Amino acid sequence: RMRNGADRVWYYLDTLPRLAARSRCDVIYCPAALTALRGRVPAVMTVFDMTTRLFPHTLDPLSGIYARQMLRIGLRRSSTICTISQAVRAELLSRYPRLTPDRVQVAYPGPSPEMMQADPQPALPDDAPFLLMVGTLEPRKNHVTALRAFARYRQGPHDAGLRLVLAGSPGWRYQPVVDEIERLGLQDAVVRLGPTTPGRLKWLYQHARALLFPSLYEGFGLPVLEAFALQCPVVAARIPPVMEIAQSTGALLLEPDSVPAWATAIERVSTQPPDAAQLATAQQRAGHFTWEACAGAVGDALRAAAT
Repeated sequence: RMRNGADRVWYYLDTLPRLAARSRCDVIYCPAALTALRGRVPAVMTVFDMTTRLFPHTLDPLSGIYARQMLRIGLRRSSTICTISQAVRAELLSRYPRLTPDRVQVAYPGPSPEMMQADPQPALPDDAPFLLMVGTLEPRKNHVTALRAFARYRQGPHDAGLRLVLAGSPGWRYQPVVDEIERLGLQDAVVRLGPTTPGRLKWLYQHARALLFPSLYEGFGLPVLEAFALQCPVVAARIPPVMEIAQSTGALLLEPDSVPAWATAIERVSTQPPDAAQLATAQQRAGHFTWEACAGAVGDALRAAAT
């Protein structure tokens, strides 16, 4: 790991600046919170979130130190910075007061084009009802709250074979999620699919009773947008980027750590039919987030940096 980290630093410190100078390019664009660490060619980078500063305890310590230092240097070096939400833009300007607002622009992403264009493929062997969670199994995604709420719901009178499907790769410190499934006796009710293909993920969104998205922190919240686009009901954490996406959609937003509220929401989405008008409104809202618009915003940032 140390060798890989050293190689990456050397790339941004030496290789990338030399390539940019040799090719006489007008601007360097790095679609990540990393950029050339020296040189005269102006740079633009994208900051996806502020996890390294706001939730360092949810990261591997060495990775966190590396990411924080690279972010600090990259912000100083970049002529223009793109973010993927107004929430991240506000966090950057608050945490780094030397940044001027004109240097930070928002380029919203869109839903996965591969998933949206894929043919749906069944991801489960039967037609039993299920709730869906999409994302890496890691502390920041807050699977434990959802599991506890699901267990609480199952103690009530309305449980009718509802399952909870987890679609996402194991991440750093994922073991507490596995341990909680066993502690709560949910082994037969929780399905861990791991990483899924675009077609299987599309099918999951289209057939789930609801997406559960209790994240403690996000830079954007792509699963919420994808659920909107595919008319999947959403129960999500009331955090700034999700509120930014979900405005006026009727999505059910909750405090991320309130197990009773999440249990009540699970009962609601499992026993009541979805509101067709709200789903249509949410799908219309998702239509405002496109990769064409994202490319246009990044293009504006590149032109601003190059002039």
